[in-house]
Amino acid sequence: MSTLTSSSRRALGRWASLGVAGLIGFVFAVAPAAHAAPDPATPATPAAQAAPQGATADSPEALFAQANRLYFAGDWRGSAEAYAKIVERFEIEDPALYHNLGNAYFRSGAYGSAILYYKRALRLEPDKATSEAIAQNLDAARRILQARYRASSDASLVYGDPSGIVYQVTHLVGDTVLAIVFGVLWLSLFLLLSLRRLRPPSTGVLWPGRLAVPVAVLVGLAGFLLWGRLSTDASQRIGVVIASDAKLRDGKHEVAQGRDLPEGLEVRILDGDEAWTQVELAGGRRGWVTLKDVKQI
Repeated sequence: MSTLTSSSRRALGRWASLGVAGLIGFVFAVAPAAHAAPDPATPATPAAQAAPQGATADSPEALFAQANRLYFAGDWRGSAEAYAKIVERFEIEDPALYHNLGNAYFRSGAYGSAILYYKRALRLEPDKATSEAIAQNLDAARRILQARYRASSDASLVYGDPSGIVYQVTHLVGDTVLAIVFGVLWLSLFLLLSLRRLRPPSTGVLWPGRLAVPVAVLVGLAGFLLWGRLSTDASQRIGVVIASDAKLRDGKHEVAQGRDLPEGLEVRILDGDEAWTQVELAGGRRGWVTLKDVKQI
C-alpha cells in the first residue's frame, strides 16, 4: 500500500529493467470481472489465464495461472495465498491483481483483507469498468460487515473516511488528471505572458493580459491541490483493520484496557513499531492495535 499511483509506474519500471514488461501487461491487464456484472454480495471471478509457454513454476505468470485454477476449484484460501505470493515476492502493484486477491479474500470470508485490496486497487486508478466492478465488490464487503456489527449491537464505530478535509478535497480527482491540468494551465499562462510581452497594451492588444489573470488564479488553485495531495499522501497513512478480533488498546500491551474494533474499519495510521501500530479512528479516538491486525492501504 502506498500512497500515489506512481507506485504502479515504479513497479512497471522494475519489470522493464528485467525485460518482462510485456508479459506483465499480458498477464495482469485483464480485468477480473470476466462475465456478467456480479451480484452486489458476490465478487466477480478472475479471468481465466493460462501461463505462457516457457514460464517457470515460480514465475508470476505461472503463479497467476495457479491462483486462478485454485479460485475456480473453490479453494478460496489457497488462491488468496497464491495471489498474495505474487504481490509479496515480485512487488507487483496492479489493480487487476489486487482485484483478484480481494475477490479471493471475499470468498474465503476474510472481508477486512478484501476491503484492503479493493482499496489498494482503487488507489492505482484503474479504468472505469474495473473501478466500477471493484467499487461494487468493496460496497458488498462493507455491507456484510456492517450487518455483522449491527447484529452484535456494536454500532459506535462507523465506517467512513478518517482523513481530514484537506485530504478529501485534494483527492476529488486523480493525481494524473491533476498533474495534466496543472501543466496545461501553467503552459497557457506562460504563453499568455509571452504574448503580452511581445504585444504590449500600447499596441492595442489587451486580451492576453486580461486572460492571464484568471488563468494565473487557476494555476495557483491547481498548484495548491497538487501540493496538498502530495503532502497529505505523505502524512495521511490510511489503514484497514483486517482481523475479526482486533482490539483498540490504551497502551502497547496485551493486558492494556481496550475495546473491540470492527473488521474492515478504515483508520488513520499515526505511529508504530515492530509489534504495535498507533491509529486514530474517524471520531478522533486514538489507541494501539497489534501490527498484524491492521494494514496500510
